[in-house]
Amino acid sequence: MYHLNDLKLAIRIAELQSVSAAGRELGMTPAAASAALQRLEKKIDCLIFARSTRKMKLTEEGHLFIESGRKALQLLDSASNALADNRGELKGDLRIALPSDLGRNIIRQCLDEFASTAPELKITLYFGDQMTDLISQNIHLALRYGHLEDSSLIRRQLTLMPRVAVASPRYIELHGLPAHPEELAQHKVLILSRGSEPWHKWRFSHKAQQFEVNVTGNKNCNDGAVIKDWALAGEGIAYKSWFDVAKEVHQGSLVLLFADYIADSIPLQLVYLQSDYPSYKIRTVIDFIKEKIQTFESNYPPLF
Repeated sequence: MYHLNDLKLAIRIAELQSVSAAGRELGMTPAAASAALQRLEKKIDCLIFARSTRKMKLTEEGHLFIESGRKALQLLDSASNALADNRGELKGDLRIALPSDLGRNIIRQCLDEFASTAPELKITLYFGDQMTDLISQNIHLALRYGHLEDSSLIRRQLTLMPRVAVASPRYIELHGLPAHPEELAQHKVLILSRGSEPWHKWRFSHKAQQFEVNVTGNKNCNDGAVIKDWALAGEGIAYKSWFDVAKEVHQGSLVLLFADYIADSIPLQLVYLQSDYPSYKIRTVIDFIKEKIQTFESNYPPLF
């Protein structure tokens, strides 16, 4: 019989289409990962992948084996999760993807506190403002803004979050205070790039009427934390989630703009892959984060 770790490796190779990437994720050298795959194929007397110089492609038999193996691992995970539930255990791996700014400045501290109460739990954090593929990146839990169309994900809404325009007192002193979102065309604007596309349509609302303003920025970045740093330094006007800037607005280091034009809020939610038995550690950390979010909202309520 083959080892379960070899099966896990083969499944990740199929998902990542790379022996070295799958091996690296599991703490193996490319040579060791390749040897493990060959050992598995020999054990089951089946060529799982058709190799080429550029990618790994599942054979017909390999596809059947990987799909069956994935279901078998899910059943084993469900059994382990059931035991952990019964025992109230927080142990094993927990990989979480977080948006850059909110993740670094609020959620990371929450998870540090959570980890201090669960010494047998290994938490790995991934920061970034790109949409994370939970399967290919082997993520257990992701924090996401907005309405999601992916039906393969289970959602746990934490709160509804407005987006706001902000600038530093220094910027306003130098460049003036815009009275209406349409005046953004005359100002320096800081734009977040999501994927390869700059987010240049900022949404506002007035008297229940939604409208968008197309902005062109003097500075772009794909990292939301950098956008806020630029805003704090007086480099321009930023369009951010309220949570990202609530503390700075309350403290006076950033000024809320267009308070009469705040658009409808969007969901802030934790998502995870569909499962017949969501693990105890996932449910526990979701409840913990939700409680911390509610506390933050109480400490820094919207000023509009």
